Amino acid sequence: MVAISIVKPRYKIRGGLACAVTSGLLASAGLGLAPTANATCASFFGIGGGAECSSSLFGVALAIGAGASAHADGFFGASFAVGTGAAATTSTGDTLTLATAVGSNASAEAHGLLGAAFAVRTNSTATTSGALTLATAVGKTVTAGAHGLLGLALSVGGHDNAVVSGAPGSIVNLATNLFGSNNEVTVEGGVSNRATNIGGNHNTVTTQGSSFDFTRNILGSGNTVTTTGGFGNGSQNLFGDGNTVTQNGGTGNGSKNLFGSTNTVTTTGGSGNLARNRFGGGNSVTTVGGNSDLASNLVGSGNTVTSLGGSRNGARNIGGSTNALSVGGPGSNLNFVLNVGGGSSTISAGGPGNFNAGFNFFGTTNTVAAGPGPFALAGTVFKDGLTVTKTNPGIAINNFRIGGTALRSGKTSTVPKAHSGPVSKSSVGGRKTANAAGATTGSDKK
Repeated sequence: MVAISIVKPRYKIRGGLACAVTSGLLASAGLGLAPTANATCASFFGIGGGAECSSSLFGVALAIGAGASAHADGFFGASFAVGTGAAATTSTGDTLTLATAVGSNASAEAHGLLGAAFAVRTNSTATTSGALTLATAVGKTVTAGAHGLLGLALSVGGHDNAVVSGAPGSIVNLATNLFGSNNEVTVEGGVSNRATNIGGNHNTVTTQGSSFDFTRNILGSGNTVTTTGGFGNGSQNLFGDGNTVTQNGGTGNGSKNLFGSTNTVTTTGGSGNLARNRFGGGNSVTTVGGNSDLASNLVGSGNTVTSLGGSRNGARNIGGSTNALSVGGPGSNLNFVLNVGGGSSTISAGGPGNFNAGFNFFGTTNTVAAGPGPFALAGTVFKDGLTVTKTNPGIAINNFRIGGTALRSGKTSTVPKAHSGPVSKSSVGGRKTANAAGATTGSDKK
């Protein structure tokens, strides 16, 4: 009995010690797993990671965790930071470089030769500069840069994005945003250029700096689409209202809006020229600056279609009311104007000169003018309160006329003014003839 009673306390002591040790280990493990105020870090070829990581001698740096940061400082580069407040940088005479930051408030920078910087998710910022470069930022309030030689900056989803590609000494350039609203997509600097936005509202899409140019927006309202700088040119918007589509600068030119109302489509600068709106009302379509010219609207009301610049001219509206079309500016040349649908239209042509034309077909309260000609020709067909003017040589259609001066009102003058007055009757060979007062009696000779 004594032996047994002695053994029991020994087991109790051992059990107590085991419990104490186990709980101690668990406590220390728990302490090890607890998040620190500082980042999880690494560094590799520059060995240890102090002050939120760093590296070099061929680089690589990693930081995972709250307030994370990773550096990697040049040559082969690479830098990853994953987690809240992540920032990844490579620098110091960068060569191959790569910086990736994933997480809230992420920021990634990668400079120098091959570049590349990705920042994915909320408040992401990605920037690279020079040489081949690439910057991609995906998420809300995204900003992506990418400058120098080949450029390219891409933002994928969300809104409040700003995407910039190319600046000092740029060559290929390209800036693209795909979804979201309140985006700004900009390409600045010369040579290939480009800028694209595809979804959302209140976008500003701009290409600045000459060469092959181009700017495009596809969906959304209140967009401003602008190409500034000469050569290939181009500017397009596809859907939405209140858009401004502008091409400034000479050579290939162009500027298109397809759907929507109260859009302004403008090409300013000489050469290929073209400004076109297809559907919607209250649009203003203009090309100013010489050579191939054309301004066109297809359907809608309250449109103004203008081409004021020399050479081939043009201007075309089909459908709608309260249209004002005008063509041919300084030096003019081939000229041409057309409106088809009726209502309060004003059509004009060469001003001054060359081959001229004019015309309105269905329309009410129209004013048509076409020349100083060589050839002139004015128009309207189904009339309504018309004023038709042609200034020589020929044809003026409603209240028809060839050569001479066109009639200037909707009323047909049937009696020459010089001979107007009371009419007297006389008889020749048993038949009555009517003569203006003061005229000699008519003859029956055949």
